[in-house]
Amino acid sequence: MEESGRTENVSAENLGAENSGDRKIRPRIKVQLTGSEPFFGPGVRTLLEWIREEGSVRDACEKMGLSYSKGRKMLDRAEKELGYTIVERSPGGKNGGGARVSGEGLKLLEKYERFEQELTETAAEKYREIFH
Repeated sequence: MEESGRTENVSAENLGAENSGDRKIRPRIKVQLTGSEPFFGPGVRTLLEWIREEGSVRDACEKMGLSYSKGRKMLDRAEKELGYTIVERSPGGKNGGGARVSGEGLKLLEKYERFEQELTETAAEKYREIFH
């Protein structure tokens, strides 16, 4: 994770990308956690990272080009499936309000990113093994 709190993709060279002319061909893994429905994936992860940086659900949604209602629904669905709060929100008003990723939310984010990284590395190894 970068200092800004947002994750960056691992370079293709490190993942065993195959060079096909001008293009690099490589596996891409999208990790999604699912309960009764999908509830946590790259979108919610990015939203949490922006909330950490901005201190506001509304500002995080704006950075992502999401409507506030869509962002709230994403967070509400994740919290419902998980059974705990991942974002602590303070209502706005005179003093402004705000939001922060909860301790449980930070743990989830850390575990998700570790899981995603390990799957990406494993996929790269298997890709090299099978395609090279």
